[in-house]
Amino acid sequence: MVSIEERIAERVEARGDQIVETLSALISFPSIVMSDPTKAGPGERDCQLYLQTRLEKLGFTTDLWDPDGPALYEQYKGRPGANKGRTFEGRPNLGGTLKGTGGGKSIMLTGHIDVVPPGAREHWQTDPFEPVLKDGFLHGRGTVDMKGGVACMLMAVEILKELDVPLSGDIVFTTVVDEEIGGMGSLAMVDRGFRADAGIMTEPTANRIAPLCHGILWGRIILDGIGGHAELTPNAWYSSGPVDAVQLCRQMLDGIDILNRRWMFDPKKTHPLMDMPNQIMVTQINAGEHPSSTAGRAEIIIDAQYLPHEKDEFGLGGAVKREIEEHVANVCQADPYLRAHPARVEWILDADCAEVPADHPFVETFQSAVGIAGLSPKLSGFGAHSDIGLPTGLGNTPTVNFGPGDPAQSHQPNERVSVRDLIDCTKAIALTVHRWCR
Repeated sequence: MVSIEERIAERVEARGDQIVETLSALISFPSIVMSDPTKAGPGERDCQLYLQTRLEKLGFTTDLWDPDGPALYEQYKGRPGANKGRTFEGRPNLGGTLKGTGGGKSIMLTGHIDVVPPGAREHWQTDPFEPVLKDGFLHGRGTVDMKGGVACMLMAVEILKELDVPLSGDIVFTTVVDEEIGGMGSLAMVDRGFRADAGIMTEPTANRIAPLCHGILWGRIILDGIGGHAELTPNAWYSSGPVDAVQLCRQMLDGIDILNRRWMFDPKKTHPLMDMPNQIMVTQINAGEHPSSTAGRAEIIIDAQYLPHEKDEFGLGGAVKREIEEHVANVCQADPYLRAHPARVEWILDADCAEVPADHPFVETFQSAVGIAGLSPKLSGFGAHSDIGLPTGLGNTPTVNFGPGDPAQSHQPNERVSVRDLIDCTKAIALTVHRWCR
């Protein structure tokens, strides 16, 4: 006799084309998140309306709402996810609940539908918002980060409903906006009251269970020089000018390299589930005012990582901020001009992190289901930031990352995910829901 889990696995395999079609539909919505939220287009809303229709056909009670960004910021100021200046008019979150028969454990399936801009079109071999299936891969912006995971969690529920699999616990389904710019969409989701006994956030992990993610700090290191004519001999170096801010920038970059080398051998900066120690990545450099003038000002934008055990009393990266600020101050002490005119650090973003213990009952249940699906149950860390800290910490919903695709494909041109990954992910999620909620 065929077991119910064998039936689930077989049905997922048979529905591979529908999984691809679902993801293709999601990709076709250009749900680009903007640094200025007032300039966002209709893509986020259109994508959420599509998902709402699919959920309601399955019997979900749904909630589609535009979060109140300023009110959320005032309520949670200084806490994870609270980012000043974010607004959500026409950019809704979506949540839904499918009630179980009662008495079982609930699960939340969650993800984000916003994507980063595609960048230069000439770097793409296909239109980023016209999905193309080629050689077993679906191409398009968001295939990996992270509409692929959203498609899998939706199809997993649809297949369980199709097979009439009995579930005692509720399924909570949420998709948020604004993840790629700081996570306020997830804060709004948790504040709205969506929670469960455990959760899966379908960020791309190459179908590995990742109960841990990094916290991320974005910062701006400002170096004030003194502008002058680039082609003439300076006559008052380090007094009235000029002082080349590009040269000061080089010195600060060397200082960042020194701190990174120190962190590589600092046990506080490593975790057994992470491939690499914490690092500070320089992601932008802005300097100069005119081709024939020495730069009077330079800015170095950094992206720095921290681990859950480094969180401060507010659940954020305050201690790591201070560590970086002290190092920047020490670098300035080595230069006579910077000693008198020290660099300033302004913090742009602090996105929190979380870890669910490996021996948590949900992690163990998830590992067993992943094994049945033919995947490795070995745990891994999620090297980038994800929003698991908000449902885990604020929402009391222990949430792990698990999703299809190579995470290194995220934000790249020609982003793509394999159909095999999509099928395997859908299978693992469906089996986990069955085991956890029965």
